Amino acid sequence: MANSERSNPGIRRLLGEVALINRSIADYKPHLPLTVLAFGPQSLTPALQRRLKAEGFDVKVIESISHLLVHKDNNGCALLVHLDHMNDKQRHRMQQLAAEEGQLPVIAISSDTSLQERLVAIRMGAVAFNTTPVNDAQVVADIKALTERYQRDPYQILIIEDQTSVAGFYAATLEDAGFQATVISQPLIELMPYLHNHTPDLILLDLYMPAINGQELAGVIRQQENLISVPIVFLSNEMSPEVQMKAMCTGGDVFLSKPVRPADLLFAVESRVRRGRAVRNLVTCDPLTSVLNRREVLRRLNEEVARCQRYGSRLCIAVLDLDRFKQINDRFGHSSGDRVIKHFAISLVNGLRDGDIVGRLGGEEFLVLMPETRTAIANTAMQRVAEEIRQSPPESQLAYTFSGGLVQCLPGNRGDDLLEQADALMYRAKSEGRDRIVCSGDHDSA
Repeated sequence: MANSERSNPGIRRLLGEVALINRSIADYKPHLPLTVLAFGPQSLTPALQRRLKAEGFDVKVIESISHLLVHKDNNGCALLVHLDHMNDKQRHRMQQLAAEEGQLPVIAISSDTSLQERLVAIRMGAVAFNTTPVNDAQVVADIKALTERYQRDPYQILIIEDQTSVAGFYAATLEDAGFQATVISQPLIELMPYLHNHTPDLILLDLYMPAINGQELAGVIRQQENLISVPIVFLSNEMSPEVQMKAMCTGGDVFLSKPVRPADLLFAVESRVRRGRAVRNLVTCDPLTSVLNRREVLRRLNEEVARCQRYGSRLCIAVLDLDRFKQINDRFGHSSGDRVIKHFAISLVNGLRDGDIVGRLGGEEFLVLMPETRTAIANTAMQRVAEEIRQSPPESQLAYTFSGGLVQCLPGNRGDDLLEQADALMYRAKSEGRDRIVCSGDHDSA
């Protein structure tokens, strides 16, 4: 939650009315790591603790409710709770905190899958429910979904509204609550250039505007493949149920009647962005590594190449492949191989810029897109990641290296051309001894 939010009594009151929004970081401090709290040691296995630390989280085990109150404002982002090990008094107190003070988002664990147990978890503030034996990867994914908005991927809201004063009010309300908002008041001119360069998490769309109405605009938006799952919230003073229903049939998710109360706006946006991101991640992310899957990273490749050709911007791409990966699987088993692949994906994401794009092509092969980057800078970044992996493998016995081919987009290149060039250079790196990056135009390994 943004610092401005804490100093704004009106926004804090509004957030207090909406429990789902209030279950977030009370005072996010960008210079400090996010902290995952675990209620009792039973809520946190050593393996899960290692995974969370590998993702960059601090982890603290708390033994009592009072300790929770001490730590929850210290960049606390989630609370792990194993319901099997909580007594009735602890359960009741946790539910009180969730109702009265806006509990941190709870990741609940239980061997009981009944509706009654799930209801207890919901009343504690649970946003995820994991059954035993615990899938550590799923728990980490649940926590990352809660925290990505703070560090790597803020919630992006597009407001399409021809009345600038109204749009400004919506934008200010959202920004005070920690969202990033963009206003488009002339959609016929501004919308398509924006969509060529951005994929919003949610679109607020006025139903009645000059030259084009919101229903028509929603139809255009839904024609874009990458926007099919993006929630659309219609805004209008239209009270006719028939008109509202007709508008919803073009792809809207909810209809808010003007004037929209800030609390209603925040609730509609927050709840749908979270669900929309969950759907998006299922469709676009690789389940093992959480980076983009093959279909999505290749779509992004073509998108970035088109942008590069249209605007003359720079773009480097790299195809990367783990060296002698089969030997790791044969010697230590496929679970260790999966650990290495996940370690590699995390190292890439952590070692590159926020604007760089990482995807898994399949197996142990990855694709990295680096917009607005020269070849020399991209190569330096790849070398930095390689050195970090050499210095900090997942385990000493699981030390590994990777080879790669790096190319820069030139006028007339297509995505397939670049992929083929980078792949050929990657195989050249393998033939020259592995553990290296070969760049286009190089005659010596880089």
